[in-house]
Formats: sequence, structure tokens, C-alpha cells
Amino acid sequence: MKKKKNSATGFIILLIVLYILLTFRPLKTELQLTPAWTTSISELDLQNVNKNAGGLENVLPFKLGQNVGYFTDDGQISVLRNFEYKATISKNYFAPFSQNSSSVKIFDTNGNEAATIEGSGFPFILGSNVFLLLPGGAGFEVHSVGNENFARYQHTSPITALNSTGILTTVGFADGTLCTFDSDMNLQYELTPSGSNLEVILGAAPSSTGKYFACVSGQDNQRFMLYQNDVNHAKVIFHKTLEKSSVRQSLVYFLADESKVYFSCADGIGIVDCEDFSFDLIELSGNVLDIQESPIANTVFILSKKRDFSKNIYTITILEKNTYKTSSFSYEASSSFILAKENALYIGKDDKISKLIISRE
Repeated sequence: MKKKKNSATGFIILLIVLYILLTFRPLKTELQLTPAWTTSISELDLQNVNKNAGGLENVLPFKLGQNVGYFTDDGQISVLRNFEYKATISKNYFAPFSQNSSSVKIFDTNGNEAATIEGSGFPFILGSNVFLLLPGGAGFEVHSVGNENFARYQHTSPITALNSTGILTTVGFADGTLCTFDSDMNLQYELTPSGSNLEVILGAAPSSTGKYFACVSGQDNQRFMLYQNDVNHAKVIFHKTLEKSSVRQSLVYFLADESKVYFSCADGIGIVDCEDFSFDLIELSGNVLDIQESPIANTVFILSKKRDFSKNIYTITILEKNTYKTSSFSYEASSSFILAKENALYIGKDDKISKLIISRE
């Protein structure tokens, strides 16, 4: 009886050990956002910022409320300017402007004047190029800072969408025309996606190398169109009619590796795989303002805003593996921005900028 009892006990222990070995799984890691620092802009004297922190390679752009400028990765404000009407900024240059400007002054990341563009219109800076939207909104000039030559294009209806990577530029118009321009701003294609009762281009963008470009067009049978930019030919490789039509401008965004394209729509964010053409929809409320990506866990951050009575509610939605919604958080603010770089997420809120370290632990 004692031998049988010991044998049974040993057998049970063996089963337990086997169960532990066979069912063992490492704990799943989770995305972590760890606060690093917060800088308060309101406490800074506009004339006494850290002027030694500047430089094209070292600073990041921000625009909050009526303030525009640059900051460093360690939280120092290198350039800070207050503007009365509007301002446009990129990682290379910024320009405050008024409603009746007859010229536009362009400043570099050190706050020094880099160029002056003569002429009326509203500037829009993308990288090193300054697009001047001409009075009436149906045409534009594009200036390269440091180069006196410029390109000019005029159309018969107002511009409703404009984006550029420098390699390829997409411009959409209220009459439903979508134009693309090469790196020298020569007109490449003039397309009319059509298919809707009211033709208008609500959003358009090229991919990083110009291999693809996409647009959201029309009202009533609103459609998303994805094009492949072949040699002297624009080929439609994916299109989708949307169930609901949005009356707002649409944000179109390609991942840096050109594997996916995102677009805002009435129901949230549509995601199209540029290789297998699968489609996903992430439901969001409010207006999508920006999309930023991080290489950490292939994470995508989406900033959206909705009006709640007299308050602006901003929401940051987090997608992992570029597709799956894992979490979101909201906050009240008058103005906000997000910016992702490497393993950091920067969040601007009214008069503060915060850095969060992105990790997977």
C-alpha cells in the first residue's frame, strides 16, 4: 500500500510538472508611455529662449495657440514667436502671416530671416518648399528657400487639398480634379476620379517615394482611390465607395515604408494595405487632425478633436502593428499637437509640451 501511495504521488507530481512545462507561456509585453519631461511655454520670455539649442538637425517644430517655434529633445525651447493671425511651420522653416500680407517673411530654425516672398496669398510650408496659395484660392506658387526660381500653377476652381513629399506633389480642387507634379513641379497627371454626385477632392497625399498617391473624393457616393505611379501612367489599384459621406476635409497619410495608407472618413479612419489591398476601419468620433508613427511595436498615434458644448476634447488613439486599436485617452484643451520621433511621443497642450518615452515591456 505504501509503494502504491508513493507511486501515485510521484505520478501526480510528474503530471503537474508536465502541465507546467506544456502550458508555460512568457508574459505578454505591453506598450508603455513613460513621462520624461514637461515644458511650460507660458513661463518663457519670448526674447529669452535658449538660442544655443537651435539648428536644423536638433530641433522639432510646434504650433500651439498663437505661439510657434522649435524645441529640443531634452525640452529646451530654442525659438518662440507669437503671431496675431496665422502661421505655418515645418521642420525646416516657419512663417507668421496676416490676412492682408503683400509679402511673407520666412524664418529658419534659429529664428533668422531666410527669405522674403513678394506677393499676396497664404503660405503653406512643406519641408523646404513654400507654397503660396494665391488670392481666390484657385492657384499657387511654390518657392524653394534659397532659390529665386519658382513654379506657378492656376486652375479654374479653388484648391481643396495639397500635400507634398518633395518627390511628388498632389493638389486637389473643388471641381473634382486631382493633379500631381514631379520634383521639379512639372505637371505630371491631371485626373478626375468622378463617380460621385458632387465632385470635390477632400484630401490627397503621395507616399514617401512617390510610388503611390491617394485621394478621397466626392459627396454622395464618396470614394477612396489608391493609385500606383507607373512610368507615365497613373494606375488605379484600389478604390472603395464609402457608406457615409464626410463634409470635412480628409487627412490622407502613407506610412514611411509605403505598406499602408490611412484616410479619415465619416466613420473614423480607413486603412488600406498597399500590397494585398485589405481594408480595415477604426471607428473614431470627431475630426482627425494628425497621424504619427513610431518604429516601437509598429505603433501609430492618431490625434482627433471633437466639440463638446463649449469645450474642445482631444483624443489620442493608439494602433499597434499599424492596424489594431489597443487604447486611447482624451483631454480638454484649446489647442494641441502630437509628434512622434524614434522612441518618443511629444504632446502639446495649450501652453505645455510633454515628452513620453515609448517602450514595450
